Amino acid sequence: MYEIKDVVYDLKAAFKRRRVLLFVTPILFLVAAIISLRYIEPKYRSNTTILVQSEQILNPLVMYDIAENMASNRNRLESLNEIIYSRSTMEILIDSLKLDRNIANEASKQALISSTQRNIGTSSRASDSFEISFTDSDPVLARDGAQLLANHFINTKLRLETRRHDETVLFFTNKLIELEAIVNEQRNQAVESTSVRLRDLPDNAETLQSRLQAIDASLGGIEWQIINEEEKLRFVELFQNEPDFPEAVNHLYKLPLDEIQYGDELAAALDEYDVIQQQFTENYPMLLNQSARVKQIANRIPPGIQLTLDRLYSTKAELQAQKEVIVDNMQRFFVANQQANTQQSAVSIYEQLYSDMKVKLEQAKMTRDIGQKAADQFIVLDVANIPQEPVSPNKTLILAIGLFLGLVTGTGSAILAEVMDTTIRSEKDIPVQKPIIAYLTNG
Repeated sequence: MYEIKDVVYDLKAAFKRRRVLLFVTPILFLVAAIISLRYIEPKYRSNTTILVQSEQILNPLVMYDIAENMASNRNRLESLNEIIYSRSTMEILIDSLKLDRNIANEASKQALISSTQRNIGTSSRASDSFEISFTDSDPVLARDGAQLLANHFINTKLRLETRRHDETVLFFTNKLIELEAIVNEQRNQAVESTSVRLRDLPDNAETLQSRLQAIDASLGGIEWQIINEEEKLRFVELFQNEPDFPEAVNHLYKLPLDEIQYGDELAAALDEYDVIQQQFTENYPMLLNQSARVKQIANRIPPGIQLTLDRLYSTKAELQAQKEVIVDNMQRFFVANQQANTQQSAVSIYEQLYSDMKVKLEQAKMTRDIGQKAADQFIVLDVANIPQEPVSPNKTLILAIGLFLGLVTGTGSAILAEVMDTTIRSEKDIPVQKPIIAYLTNG
């Protein structure tokens, strides 16, 4: 039975047979890694750290919500990569560091820009600080590249903010001029409307209402007078149209004789008619004469009543015309008053907008003036220095990888050689079960 001690014995025997592969191969790989280190160009990296101060530190007006925010720290950090990795920044960096000495065409320039972008690194350390790094084979160029990128970023942000502040001030200035023109126009329209209203409608609403009430009262009295006069005329007409005189006289008794023309004369005639009627019959000559005299007086009454009615009708028409004029004036006064209120409201609205715009313009101006200190928002915490040690290649890592590959390759080669070896060293190595008839000794 194949036991553990046999396995250990076989492994020791295999190690002795393949010790050259197990030791020489790692050494060869390690030597190759050491030689490769001499041909790998070292890379140096220089870093600079920039702190972005809070807006409230430089602009106390922000605490009172008076000035507009120039830019938040988050926006500055988000725009870092857009500025740093832009083509214009790469061209400035390449030109400043004289990296384009061997550029022959546009394709080579594009390749140089891409390789330069790969040598740049950016990272955010905190919410208000970030790091910019540049890698190059020359430590001085690494330092200069990191410093140039930091200065270019700060100058670009300041230039953009200054231009934005100037554009904001210009925008509010133009809007203020537009609103001032609108306010003046609205004021002129309001004044003109008030003048027209005062000229065309000199009376106010209370006066017009009082006049309207007086006219309504007069119309009511005239209506009552017209009704009375028409009633008088109706009684006279009934008298005239009645064929039976004794019956017709009853209509005359209904007349207010003291209020009508010829009333006294008619009253005397009727009294005399009553006295005669009580003494004589209807056909009595004196009674007939008195009846004719009553008719004659009654026939003179309608023209007077009609004249009074015509006068009343005329007065009523005049009063109604005056009422229509007053009602029209009241309507016009109401419409004009509404228009004046609307115009005044519009004037108030535009005046408020004008005042708000003036405040915003002053805010923009103060923000622009305070923005002149915006350079203080960027503080370089760590100045880019000339690196003393290269960041690549990593010698320890390369030697460790070489040694590891040598060990793996040596072990694999030893195992493969052992597997492929067909040498028979004992009876256990014989592939067939046959009897052994002799041994060859080592001596």
